Amino acid sequence: MRTQEAAQRYAKAFYTLATEKNKLDTALNELREFSCAVRKDPGLKYFFSSPIITAEDQRAALDKFFEKKPLSEETRSLLHLLAEKRRMNLLSAIAAAFQSVVDESRGVARGQVVSASTLSPEERQKLEVTISRHTNKKAVLEYHEDKSLLGGLVARVGSFTFDDSLDTQLRVMKEVLTKRRSH
Repeated sequence: MRTQEAAQRYAKAFYTLATEKNKLDTALNELREFSCAVRKDPGLKYFFSSPIITAEDQRAALDKFFEKKPLSEETRSLLHLLAEKRRMNLLSAIAAAFQSVVDESRGVARGQVVSASTLSPEERQKLEVTISRHTNKKAVLEYHEDKSLLGGLVARVGSFTFDDSLDTQLRVMKEVLTKRRSH
């Protein structure tokens, strides 16, 4: 839990800085992109999380990276601070926490939708409107297919779950019939 708390603190501080400098979108995109690159590359992940690699070596590697891919001063400062404090292992958690802080400030709720078949753009829009109405936030959803579902879909946004799968409908129908039979 301490890792998550530390990531939240860094994310909130970074949010304050990026907001003050009017670079929120830039900071969000840069942090997401850098975090994703580190997470996907085992060598980079090891380099930035290994206790064997010194903070100075990590900072030097960051400086070389910044020469090739310039990032905003705010993002560079955060990454240097993480290297200096030996907290680069928190990068992925900080990026996720930062996304959450930005989403909260903008009234956005992110979620996942799993459906038996590909949803049309009209179906997606209707679902997003329905979820937005229930959460009182703008819904930003990722869509995935799961051929194991008999039909329908399951949407999860925060603590809100909308389960309109055929499996669930059949289970509910069975429960209703069982209750009627027992009365």
